[in-house]
Amino acid sequence: MEKTEEKLNLFKEMISTCHQLLLCTYDHDFFRLGNETEEERTAEELLFISLPDANLLEEVSSGTTPVLFTSRFSMMWLLCPEYEGGSLKLIHVLGPFFMDDISARAVSAGLTEAGATFTLRQKAENLISRLPVLSWGRIQEYALMLHYLITEEKIRQSDLRFFSDSSSETGSSQEQPANDTHGTYLAEQEMLRMVREGDLELIRHIDRIAVTGSIGQLAETGDTLRQMKNSVQVCATLFSRAAIEGGLSPETAYTLCDMYFQSVEKAGSLSELTGISQTMHQDFVRRVHAVRTQQLSKTIESACSYMERHLEDELSIASLAAYAGYTEYYFSKKFKRETGMSVAGYLRQKRLEKAAILLRSTDLDIQQIAIRMQFCSQSYFTDNFRRHYGVSPSQYRKDGLLCSESYATH
Repeated sequence: MEKTEEKLNLFKEMISTCHQLLLCTYDHDFFRLGNETEEERTAEELLFISLPDANLLEEVSSGTTPVLFTSRFSMMWLLCPEYEGGSLKLIHVLGPFFMDDISARAVSAGLTEAGATFTLRQKAENLISRLPVLSWGRIQEYALMLHYLITEEKIRQSDLRFFSDSSSETGSSQEQPANDTHGTYLAEQEMLRMVREGDLELIRHIDRIAVTGSIGQLAETGDTLRQMKNSVQVCATLFSRAAIEGGLSPETAYTLCDMYFQSVEKAGSLSELTGISQTMHQDFVRRVHAVRTQQLSKTIESACSYMERHLEDELSIASLAAYAGYTEYYFSKKFKRETGMSVAGYLRQKRLEKAAILLRSTDLDIQQIAIRMQFCSQSYFTDNFRRHYGVSPSQYRKDGLLCSESYATH
């Protein structure tokens, strides 16, 4: 216990060098432990006034990973449970903070609706002026670090849980922020350059890029899920254009963009969006890398693009040869000479890559994905997937593995 307290104090001290964040500890019934400052009392009142109908304690105690809570006035907290002998022992609360550039007046309006006293609104205004606006990437980093500090367990961003006040998504009474903070231009340009050049370093670089700056206001203030959906869709659009500039065929780039737009719209949580975003980053950059390192004739490149647009359709060598304007024999020989793969092998690889995206970004079962990708049976699909990625489709989905060369065998 003393060792954990020492770690928490060190963590709190390290964070204070960047952001003015509060870190408080509660028992399993949500009673504050230890002495508290005036700021901590105000923060606690703001947390509890958001919960007249929302059972946050039940949500926190239903799992072991951190919970990101968003109040009706867009104030956010990270809650990390600590267990002992299988029972909830403590709850460590980091915050409050914002993910949007919210004005004090907007928060005050939300507090008035929530029935806050004039005194609390005054104290809140003083506190808000010192609260940080954190990027989505930074929030995830703090959550993962705090969880590891408490449990010594490493988790992924997709393991985070999300909970919001039932009225936090309306944002009806909130004003637009007075200022938008766009500190991401240079990082964004660097990211697009890496996509354009097919630079595989993006796969390791993306997490560092993600924690800089702010993505600006892309949705009604307070609707965090819509904000992040719009952000990922903007990213998909920019990536598709950068990929075309890098040599990817427009047909393939637009098809990918449409597919990710649809996946984003179907996503029901920030954790799903995180997985889709990570998969998308790698998908675009790997495709551009393949194009730039593989010189293809226009005819074979066109045939490859055609295959990628029709991965879910029945395709024969005869139909592909006819599309390219060659005999089957000449098309097969030319394709193998330029790509280093047979037509069937190339088609199988691309279908497996799309299957990996579907596993990562949808809740389709494996049988459905196998059928969509034109595999004759689930067992045949599983065998091919295991040979290509080194793990079964179910293990790939469970572990959250992404389509990177670390897992592909080619």
